[in-house]
Amino acid sequence: MVESQVSRILLYTLYTAFVVGVAITLSLPFAMDSYMRIFNDGFAALEGYRNFIQVFLLVAGGSGLWVIFEMIGMLRSIPHGPFVSQNVRALQRVGYLLLILSLLFVVKCFCYMTFLTLVCTILLIMSSLFAFTLADLFRRAVAFREENDLTI
Repeated sequence: MVESQVSRILLYTLYTAFVVGVAITLSLPFAMDSYMRIFNDGFAALEGYRNFIQVFLLVAGGSGLWVIFEMIGMLRSIPHGPFVSQNVRALQRVGYLLLILSLLFVVKCFCYMTFLTLVCTILLIMSSLFAFTLADLFRRAVAFREENDLTI
């Protein structure tokens, strides 16, 4: 099976996002003050906010990188056929990661509410449900493919 140009562009975009994400996540402990000056959200003066947001961003960044890593693995399977049980498990892991991220954002909503945090929470919950739905769809496609392979 030949890989389409669109999936190749998406794969290279994910590689770039992964490298940039690793650089930003690793720079957080060293450049947190600069980031807080650039992206001031009004909470910076509150006591404990810096530590909270640093842990929040490290966990969210690490989880986001894991999701990108799973997506890269899925896209790399396209030339060999994407409907394999490995991709089903990857989509389930992505669904759980997005669900955990949404819970992290819910905690942030209770501690430091912003409209963008609320929007991200809703989008993460919807994305998690979408990932679980895709995992179920891929599971059915794998079953059909295996059944079809056994047919003479």
